[in-house]
Amino acid sequence: MTNESGRKTRVLFLTDRGEWHQQAARAAAPPGMEVLIRRRPGAAELAALLPNVEVIVSERNQPVTEEMIAMTPRLRLIVRLGSLYHDIALEAARARGVRVSVQPVVGCIYGAEHVLTTALALLKQWKRSLHAAAAADHGREAHLTDENTFAFNWLGYTDLRSLFGKTVAIVGMGEIGVELARRLPPFRPAAVLYHKRHPFPPEVDADLGITYASWADCLERADVLISLLPYSPETEGVLNALAFSRMKSTAILVHAGSGGVIDETTLAGALHAGRLLGAALDTFEYEPLQPDNPLIPLARDPDMNLLLTPHTAVAAELAGSPGDYDEIVRFLAGETLRFEVR
Repeated sequence: MTNESGRKTRVLFLTDRGEWHQQAARAAAPPGMEVLIRRRPGAAELAALLPNVEVIVSERNQPVTEEMIAMTPRLRLIVRLGSLYHDIALEAARARGVRVSVQPVVGCIYGAEHVLTTALALLKQWKRSLHAAAAADHGREAHLTDENTFAFNWLGYTDLRSLFGKTVAIVGMGEIGVELARRLPPFRPAAVLYHKRHPFPPEVDADLGITYASWADCLERADVLISLLPYSPETEGVLNALAFSRMKSTAILVHAGSGGVIDETTLAGALHAGRLLGAALDTFEYEPLQPDNPLIPLARDPDMNLLLTPHTAVAAELAGSPGDYDEIVRFLAGETLRFEVR
């Protein structure tokens, strides 16, 4: 994986990842690459790094501009990890003969699947239904079923809901949110709102079928509130009593962002008092979960619409799926790129 001169291929990895995830990315780098990972570098640092770079890897919020390409005479490949590339200067890259690949982040796809699955489970009250069906405690005589004989909804549930016609609001609109938005249209929601620090360009909103909204609008309008918020001093405990008081009592909350952004004691109280229809959490303020967490008694109650999962939203078998460096490896081996933008 060395370049033409026999040196390691120098890769500049632009990211928003924290230090733990940066270390994991460094450890995963193939031996023939010299990987320089930078989190939101300034103009002066970029100017010093770019002249010797041959590959740029860029994640969300890390644009690759025409000016950056002009400062990188050795550049041969740009890899965007994700599915959006509106902030990559494609024409400038093409003019220089630099190839561009937009490689999906498999873990974010898994995360989107998890969020969608748990949202549907909450809307359809699966925990209660699964427990009730397995209990088989209803006091009714069974009959052999056929085309005209069956016991439709034999427990008489009247609160089962659908995504159809609902307003979905995504707060913390990163790559998982984008992958989720791509999967929502078949369910025909009334609207998909999103909130992030800076809205996408109008053409991205149109392509994904989403609408930028304020934090307050997302809370107040959502039938399904999806929290994918990262942890920061600004987001710590931001889903609190005030936030829950602004939400519909018929709304559900699905959280697969970072731990620490939800006031878990207050959420438990809101659920117990019926101020929310349900909630699903995959991350928590303290992990692993302990028996004294205020959500545990509710999670154990089959009639309480609360689902807790052990931080597994993006966990799955990754064998054969693209890693951060797979497209670079293919490029250096002269193989066809799987995700090249033509």
